[in-house]
Amino acid sequence: MSLAEGGPSLPHPASPVPARAAGGPSGDTGEAVLSRRRVVSGAAVLAGAAVLPQGMSRAIAAPRPGSGPDPAPGPGPSARQIGPVDTEQSQLAMVPGGNGIIYSVQADGRLKWFRHLGRETGRMSWAANGSPRDIGVGWQSYTQVLAADDGQLFGLRGDGTLVWSKYTLSNWDTGEGTWHPNTNNVIHQGFGHFAYIFGGRQGVIYAVDADGDIYWFRYLAGDGSTSPGAWADNGVGSRIATGRRDYDLHFADLDGVIYGVRHGGSLDWFRYLAGDGSNGPGAWANGGTAIPIGRGWEWGTTVERFADAGVFYCVWIDRADPARPDHELRWYRLANWRTVHLDGRPVWTSAHGVLVGTGFTTCRTANLQGYTDRWSAAPGETIAVSVSSAFPRYQVTVLRLDGPLAPGVAPDPANSQVVVAPATYAGRMRKLPAGYRSGGCGWPPDFTVTVQPGWRSGFYAVRLTGENGVRRYIPFVVRPAAPTARVAVLLPFLTHSAYNTWGGHSQYSWDEYPHRRTHTMLRPFAACNLEPSGAMDARFYGDLLLLRWLADNNIAYDCYQDLDLHRDGSWAGRYKAVVLTTHPEYWTPAMRNRLEAYLTGGGRVVNTGGNAMYERVDISADGTAVLHRDARGARWLWRDQGLPERNVIGVAYNGSFMDFAPYRVLAPGHPFLTGTGLRAGSEFGRTGYNFGASGWEMDSSNMEGPPLPGVAVLAHGTTPLGAHMVHFDRGNGGWVFSTGSVSFNGVLAHDAVASRILRNVFAAAVA
Repeated sequence: MSLAEGGPSLPHPASPVPARAAGGPSGDTGEAVLSRRRVVSGAAVLAGAAVLPQGMSRAIAAPRPGSGPDPAPGPGPSARQIGPVDTEQSQLAMVPGGNGIIYSVQADGRLKWFRHLGRETGRMSWAANGSPRDIGVGWQSYTQVLAADDGQLFGLRGDGTLVWSKYTLSNWDTGEGTWHPNTNNVIHQGFGHFAYIFGGRQGVIYAVDADGDIYWFRYLAGDGSTSPGAWADNGVGSRIATGRRDYDLHFADLDGVIYGVRHGGSLDWFRYLAGDGSNGPGAWANGGTAIPIGRGWEWGTTVERFADAGVFYCVWIDRADPARPDHELRWYRLANWRTVHLDGRPVWTSAHGVLVGTGFTTCRTANLQGYTDRWSAAPGETIAVSVSSAFPRYQVTVLRLDGPLAPGVAPDPANSQVVVAPATYAGRMRKLPAGYRSGGCGWPPDFTVTVQPGWRSGFYAVRLTGENGVRRYIPFVVRPAAPTARVAVLLPFLTHSAYNTWGGHSQYSWDEYPHRRTHTMLRPFAACNLEPSGAMDARFYGDLLLLRWLADNNIAYDCYQDLDLHRDGSWAGRYKAVVLTTHPEYWTPAMRNRLEAYLTGGGRVVNTGGNAMYERVDISADGTAVLHRDARGARWLWRDQGLPERNVIGVAYNGSFMDFAPYRVLAPGHPFLTGTGLRAGSEFGRTGYNFGASGWEMDSSNMEGPPLPGVAVLAHGTTPLGAHMVHFDRGNGGWVFSTGSVSFNGVLAHDAVASRILRNVFAAAVA
């Protein structure tokens, strides 16, 4: 993989790098220190006597946090040791502080200070010969940390409060300094409804909401106060950009420069010139239109990236075979970082990333994370849950979800039901064994969840909550003991696993192994976004958009996940219809054969997604890992094995990516379009959460030849490779409805016509 012409490329390192290169920093850490908090009243504590809620039990007795004297307090609470940090996941984030200063937020909550003296040249030269200085503890309790160039740091809590600190240097060579007396002051309480924040430089904080809109805030006081005038516009954010959901993340530089990583890896440049919250003519360079400056900055290539006055740093994913820790810090420089719009192109002074440090392993969830020992369970069955926590206490709640959760710590009864009330457990940081990416994390179970007879089949999640509202979700499915509805929804956990970047590596990371890729199921999900992420989403959030629509339209369903079909397909024949959701890409041979047999027997398949049944996977002999690709390491497409997916579902992926458009009607008289008022040439599905209804990755009926007999194309996307919405009559009463689009489910709440079409499809499917 390489970046755009003129930008930095990301080559395979020529040779292994020592654990600590001379003169460069190391991210290696010592003992962990953890902040103390009062346990929620009435909750069960695993380390002491407690009564657990129905459905939960202790798997093992977790020890209490270790005793001993507290370390010297810094910003954040005092702390105690409860376990060493894992060198595979030593830090949560790296935060630029200007003038080469980099703050490392350690997984255990320590804040480390580095200064790169070679910032301007890319030399491996660091203050204190690369030895970091510990300057604080308790920072794992923030969901994000931002910094300004004068020592100000902004910590965002999970409850939406913003906490101010300031570290004033007395020695720029050693990192010695003092904390401002107002450190730990809450300076804002209104960020809870935003998906994430970025920035911090010059006191400017950008906040991204669920729709991808960007809001501008600026903290003017700079001293931890909240008196009138402390914030521009009294702390009321100003919307300066809209609809940036096609960007997986943003990060900021000085002087209004913003970098966005668009889904797919493009690094784009923006500059907000107004700098005052206004958004009129001239507020943005280049009229606000993105200028591409590079490629390869997505999660499949790097685990961290940030910028400091045109200097870019990123931590590469290791490409060795087998992969080593992802820890190398690479340096790039964009010479014209302020004036890309005037020059018409980016000017990079280094063609490749320069190695400037090692040991910077990074995992955003290392302060609180967990996984289940299985992806689904029926009533009476038990799921074991393993957790690694940098908090001495964490809270566990089990939810059933009917749709995406509203952002924030408050309960969301409109979209979820609590089936196991909150219980509090003692936390411990877990270490990863060798070979964990394929063999599993190997953490002992901390508690179990037993599915109760009264739990309705559906999508469930274990919610872990740490200090100050830090939240993580662990998804699972409750399948029925026997069918309770006429419709079965099959959630594509194998596809979600393929895109899971936890541990750095996935089916899509830039490894070049000449053999199969094996990825364990016994690991956390890196991006289990059950609350809005501010970005387009074809993972669990995209599936929840469909489940919300089903609930709103009173369509009862039972729920399964891929492995339920892989292991036993007998249940499918007991349903009138099987529903495929947003992105059902990966299928085992057993899954494919069983779905085809179901259709041959007269079953109906409602395929609401795109890129469906595209690639083959196998399951390991012990059932705990997914095997991707063929023996040579090449993609394992069904069509390359003489089994094109369109033979089953009527459409096949056509190579499209990141184009979005409405559908245009071709067959207005088809029964599925009844009551829509559509005519030939009418368009619908223009916009939604994942943009146009025909979009992202799309399937068409004429891939590898004309449409198959029995395929009727009802509508097609208006782009050249637009999705084909089809009805595929397979005989014997069996048929398939396919939208051909990953983005379709995102329009259901926004487009009455698309919603009516899908209601018609379900009415026909259960008839």
